[in-house]
Amino acid sequence: MVKLISIFGVVEVRQMRELFSHLTPKTYGKIINRLHMEGMLFTTQDAKYLASNRLSTDKIDIESSVSCFWALISIKDSIVDFCAGEMPALLTVSATNYDYDLIPVTEKSLTLINDSAFELPDSVRRLLVVRSINDANMVERRMKNDFLLVTGQDGVTGSYEL
Repeated sequence: MVKLISIFGVVEVRQMRELFSHLTPKTYGKIINRLHMEGMLFTTQDAKYLASNRLSTDKIDIESSVSCFWALISIKDSIVDFCAGEMPALLTVSATNYDYDLIPVTEKSLTLINDSAFELPDSVRRLLVVRSINDANMVERRMKNDFLLVTGQDGVTGSYEL
């Protein structure tokens, strides 16, 4: 949990619970309480978000982090390992059959996304995370292994191969 929160910066409380849905409520609660007591986890005053510290909520693009976390949850059953991604990717995930880069598509990151598109090995699947399918209009796509994940308030609402 700590590693994920430090990579994403901010996630919704309900997202973390969804990711660790295999834990009983009691076990999950003990882990969260312990992380709070040790100062490794911060919850916003409205109890909606988890962060590694209070300053993260001011510095992080919360909308992009939350959207990318929904993308992570959508592939959680096939994850073998993960690490922080190299920009513009937020996270790099090794899964059962593929390696994925979770990339939030924003106005600020669009140039970097397009510039680095062909530097990736062909086998790496880019999961381009957007809030609207129209957000992908300016993304330069590769010939294969580019996927668009449209996220909504409650998770991934659609996925498309570009």
